[in-house]
Amino acid sequence: MKRLAFGLFLALANPGLVSAAEAPAAGADESADEKASEAEAPSAPEPAETKADELPDLSDEAKEAGAQKEEVTPTAVAAKRSWEDIVVVPRKAFLKSHRLEIAPFTGISINDTLIRHYSMGGDLTFYLTDVFSIGLEGQYFIKQRTERESLVGFQYNRASTLNKFKYSASLVFGYVPAYGKFGLFNKYIVHWDVTVNAGIGVIQTEILPVNPADKTWTNFDIMPHVGISTRMFVTDWLALSIGLRDYMFLDKFEPLNRHEYQPDKNSPPRDMTLDEAKSNASSSFTQNIMVLVSAGFYLPPSFSYKTPR
Repeated sequence: MKRLAFGLFLALANPGLVSAAEAPAAGADESADEKASEAEAPSAPEPAETKADELPDLSDEAKEAGAQKEEVTPTAVAAKRSWEDIVVVPRKAFLKSHRLEIAPFTGISINDTLIRHYSMGGDLTFYLTDVFSIGLEGQYFIKQRTERESLVGFQYNRASTLNKFKYSASLVFGYVPAYGKFGLFNKYIVHWDVTVNAGIGVIQTEILPVNPADKTWTNFDIMPHVGISTRMFVTDWLALSIGLRDYMFLDKFEPLNRHEYQPDKNSPPRDMTLDEAKSNASSSFTQNIMVLVSAGFYLPPSFSYKTPR
């Protein structure tokens, strides 16, 4: 009885002391419970060392996985083949090396305002490589006096001294400095190249007398020329081309005093003979700038690539 009364007195006098005493008791109970649960739980078995001979045989499973990977659907095969045909840098679509090009053409002169010439001819070109070529060119010319030539006579009471071109033939060397392609109608791809050429040949010209009743004569002139053209490839054996060529030569024209010729000061004026007109003909540098349109046919009609992609 005395102990109970003493305990109540202590509890009333100092409540914190009682709570401190209860906390260790509770901690002791919790630790006791944890120890009991650890004792009841079965201990985990220690990892055993795996022996090499006890490993499972995975060769069959690996074979089955490989066989499943090798099974490809026809759609996947077709897609793979289509992607194999696509390359980053495709090969040239047209090869000219060691091929012969036969190119008939027609043209018109554009630099002379008094007389115009139409031409018909052809190129025979052999390509040593895909960019270097050598060939022959021939033309036949048809003249046409322009309206301005007649107006000059009416306005100034003067007759123009003119020559007409008849034939020409040249040895031509070509080089291809550029090659490319472009899209047409967002559907077709057209391949093209640019060719520069130079050559030398001969041209035959004929005097157009001021007086149509006078006799005429012809000249043979050395004729170098330069040109540039672009070519579009239509099929493996056909190409279309348009170009500009400048033919240069030193030509002879009818003398202006053909009907007032004085061999010396004491002789009266008279008409020149044909030989005198030839010997007294005036020389002048002449340019004949032509625009030419042609179609090229290649032999052999097909080609093959010698190097892989």
